[in-house]
Amino acid sequence: MPTSKSRPLVPVASDATPQDAQRRRKNVGTACTACKARKLKCTGAPPCTNCLKSRVECTLDESADKRRRGVLKRKIDELGDKEDLLVRLLEFFRERSQRSTIPLLNLIRNHASPAEIRFYIDHELPRSNITQIPELLEMYGDNGHRNLAEMLSNRRILDVRKPSDVPRFSVPARPWTSIVDDDDLVSRLISLWFTWAHPIVNFIDRDLFIRDMQSGSLSASYCSPFLVNIILSDACAYSSYSAYGLPDNLFSLRTNFYAEAKRLFEKEEGRISLPTLQGLEVLWMCASITGRDRQAWIIGGQLLYSLRELLAPSNILSPSDPDSACMAKTLNHTNWGIFNLAIVHGLLVKKAPEVAPPCHPPASVRHQCENQISYSHPIQSKNVDAHTLCLFNALCDLNRVAYKLGPALFSPMPPRFNLEFDNEKLNTLQFLSKWPDQLPGCLQESNVNIPHVLSLHMHYHTIMTAVYGLFRGQPVYMPNPSTLSPSIREAIRSPAHALSGCLSSARKIAQLTLVHRSNWGSDRMTGINVPYIMAALFSLVEGLDYPVNRDAFISLVVAAGAFSRRWPCTKGYLRNLQSTAQQRKITLPAETGPFFLDLEQF
Repeated sequence: MPTSKSRPLVPVASDATPQDAQRRRKNVGTACTACKARKLKCTGAPPCTNCLKSRVECTLDESADKRRRGVLKRKIDELGDKEDLLVRLLEFFRERSQRSTIPLLNLIRNHASPAEIRFYIDHELPRSNITQIPELLEMYGDNGHRNLAEMLSNRRILDVRKPSDVPRFSVPARPWTSIVDDDDLVSRLISLWFTWAHPIVNFIDRDLFIRDMQSGSLSASYCSPFLVNIILSDACAYSSYSAYGLPDNLFSLRTNFYAEAKRLFEKEEGRISLPTLQGLEVLWMCASITGRDRQAWIIGGQLLYSLRELLAPSNILSPSDPDSACMAKTLNHTNWGIFNLAIVHGLLVKKAPEVAPPCHPPASVRHQCENQISYSHPIQSKNVDAHTLCLFNALCDLNRVAYKLGPALFSPMPPRFNLEFDNEKLNTLQFLSKWPDQLPGCLQESNVNIPHVLSLHMHYHTIMTAVYGLFRGQPVYMPNPSTLSPSIREAIRSPAHALSGCLSSARKIAQLTLVHRSNWGSDRMTGINVPYIMAALFSLVEGLDYPVNRDAFISLVVAAGAFSRRWPCTKGYLRNLQSTAQQRKITLPAETGPFFLDLEQF
């Protein structure tokens, strides 16, 4: 039987070339955002052909692909990423020393997202090696490598599961608060606040407050339930969720203390005392930092009214009475503390403060007589004097001089007539440029043993970013500018030098923030640092084309992301930063992407 043979069919003639076949559109699961809006057929992977022709940004939301195959692929990719992160974590904890694992463990216990943990492993851990931080070496000069490395090697870090056994201060819970009756918990929160928040704001006499709180007398002159509850509310922000014997529901505890403080203030029905004034100051600080602008405006009005009432001549008692003299001294100290915080708030909102510098100078400082708090609580490290009064006086001097610049410093866009610098303003600029060199040794920028010294210098560089911003529009004529420092003089003559000075101060804030995080972590950083970090970020966003600015920007975004878990207002500031970058068509570094992912839903 003959076998049948198949013959190949003649191909159908076609005009299409191989190149045309390659250009044929493939089926894609979803179109990019621009093609969806214009109802065009999208070629898929960005940038698509339509976006290239139109010269628009091509963004593709792969989660919009609802096909079963696309969903399964995304799920497999997500599981692969999580597996990779888990393997890297296991390798890290297996191979690294205990000292290097504690910061990462703290990050995980503070509910960091997988993206933040991955970013920390990729970018932050290599920076823990001092030889890889040239920015820090620049801060400490030729001997910086040896001094800072020696400081880090001598630092003792305690595991978070081993808190200090005894709080710095022992105070009773009752009769000061009805939220809790645990004396140990209240003592730990009060100790936290006076360790980490008080040294830089310092409008409360710590010793008098602790003395009266320990007495338990509701008729005390320097303590009240209102003041205690608002301090306890603010102190919760500095507590670890799983350490130091504190409850896990710190957020609700913080809210309850805050509500109790507001209730107690309303109960006072207009009666004004020093603890009422100080409680309003803590309340105003909390509202300002947490971004509650309207509430901060209302509380600020009440604060100013209470301050004027207490400073009225009719309320001033005889100076010959020791109790009256002590009250007058404490009230003057509180007045300076309010002024200092008003300057910080004015820099944040770009509005001149309504509080003028007090008439009487702050108390003088004698180092040999100081009995300051050490930083053994809550982290058991080497005891270091806090130099709280030194910090306070330096901050008062700095803010008093900055206040003289007036609207030129605090307005977002100062009119040209405000930039007519007379001899007084020239002297102010000269003082600002030389201020760091005139500080005592305990407050020098290289003294990284005191965390609030870092905050002091962050505040200084925030002021300097605003000063350099005055001259970025166009050169300004000044009589006899030769008395100024070279950096200020060049900034006045050249907007380019002004921008360079602004970016340099912003990078300094990033360096100081990194030093704080390396020594004490982000959880112990005072909320006052939020305005400083945001001022630096808004300055650096204009210089992202340069690697040194880009690295500083990334480091600060990571710090702001850690801050947002304690201070939710930081998310709002980050969203404003993202909007500003979009308006100016600035592309933010890809490394910061995970920290902006959820801002659209904020």
